Amino acid sequence: MPVNVICACGAAYNLKDEYAGSRLGCPRCGAAISVPALPPGPPVHAQAGDPAFAQDTFLLHERHLGISEKYAVLDKEGAELMFVERPNYIFLNVLAIFGGIVAGILNLFVCGLFAHLVKVARLDPLYLFPLALWAKLGSFFVAIAAAQALSRRRHITVYRDDSREEVLLRITQDSSIQLLTASYTVAGADGERLARLYKKRLGNVFRKRWYGLGPDGPLFTAQEDSIILSVLRRMVLGFLGLLHTDFIIYSPGGQVLGEFNRRMTLRDRYVLDMTPDSLRSLDRRVALALGVILDTGENR
Repeated sequence: MPVNVICACGAAYNLKDEYAGSRLGCPRCGAAISVPALPPGPPVHAQAGDPAFAQDTFLLHERHLGISEKYAVLDKEGAELMFVERPNYIFLNVLAIFGGIVAGILNLFVCGLFAHLVKVARLDPLYLFPLALWAKLGSFFVAIAAAQALSRRRHITVYRDDSREEVLLRITQDSSIQLLTASYTVAGADGERLARLYKKRLGNVFRKRWYGLGPDGPLFTAQEDSIILSVLRRMVLGFLGLLHTDFIIYSPGGQVLGEFNRRMTLRDRYVLDMTPDSLRSLDRRVALALGVILDTGENR
């Protein structure tokens, strides 16, 4: 930030901020010039919660060979900070998928029964069109909704370490049925609600976006950094795990707060970099919750 000063002789100077608060000699007349100090910068927000969250960079290191999704959260030097677990409930969710298939078949059977009754009663054939449409499309949505309703919610818990004795953060899945909106509530160790993280599925067709809503209003928008890579990811490259996209985190005013880097796969460590948010305007507990959801919920 440049500092503008004017000498008594009328000479004007545009000085670097490193000269703020000092006294210099005027090159024109030799008189002493007092350079005004810079105004105080905005205060850095104090990080609430456990001191382990008072970081600007988090590395998420997935631990393999487990039924649950597990992460060691490291600082930028590689020191372990926390342990994250998100259960998969594989057996129960397989049963839920089977139940969804049964519900879809049942819906198809009921539609066929009604269509038969329409023909027997010799009603207007126009009634058959919505029945046929619901039999095809409706059965698909019924199957998905039923499978989601029967599935276990996959809550996320952040512990002090892998002993799981001390909880530092909880991220709860708000609803089993997430057809249009997927949402999670972030709460501190004391149960205080910190934020609601959500995405709108219809708005994620071409580029995925997540939103953060705090008790006092919007907190951030996180979106994939490239719409081209986003579209390609939806093709076979994404399914094969050959293409990853980063997420850029923006403040409500459009300033960059940080980045979740999913391309850096060295030793399977994913980077949540909040360095641009030097004032820590976004609670790092909420930022870490977002990072875990972006990885576990967006098919790394």
